[in-house]
Amino acid sequence: MTSRTLRILSVSFFFLATAASSLAAQKQGMSHQHLKPETAALIERLKSGGHVLVVRHERTNAFIPDDREFEIGSCETQRNLSVAGHANAMENGAVIRFLNLPVGNVFASPMCRTLETARLMFGRVEANEALFGRGTDPDTVRSTFEALILEGTRQEQNTVLVTHLGTYSAALGGHLAEGDTAVFSVSDGKPEFLGVVPANGWNDVIIDATMHSGRMDAAPKHN
Repeated sequence: MTSRTLRILSVSFFFLATAASSLAAQKQGMSHQHLKPETAALIERLKSGGHVLVVRHERTNAFIPDDREFEIGSCETQRNLSVAGHANAMENGAVIRFLNLPVGNVFASPMCRTLETARLMFGRVEANEALFGRGTDPDTVRSTFEALILEGTRQEQNTVLVTHLGTYSAALGGHLAEGDTAVFSVSDGKPEFLGVVPANGWNDVIIDATMHSGRMDAAPKHN
């Protein structure tokens, strides 16, 4: 593990130590400068389990695109996570664990950037070809995603699906930036979109916690 990664983790875990005060402040009606109320409410819902988190892989290195003839099992031929994406996935995973959000099955497209996002955030992953979706007709992508979401909402814990923008748009419509998490439940037997936790939304919990605790100056500093 590099010294830079260790510094990132040390700062992240310091912030986690004060996150509880952010949640308490929310219940007392205190305003947040960073975490939007709708995002806070969405994260709160996840505590009950039975939801599906559809995650677009974290930030990638746009200067190194997929090869025209890329291979699924060869990371060298693919666009992979950037340093920022790697760090953000670790930080977001740390926040999710701190909040004790129940997470069950974690599935991801077999591309390296999706598998790595899942491993860094949740520590485990099972590859699922359906989450890749490229080369599959839209109706099949849509029906497969709906089946995965319906199955996920039957579980006591939350289910995670890590995928790509094109696959998400074809299956469910809408747009996700890299690292965004769309949350779904089920209504009348169909997937129900509840909202998006943006890529920086998890970290905003910790930022607001440090502001409310008055310990911003106590955060460890590094060059």
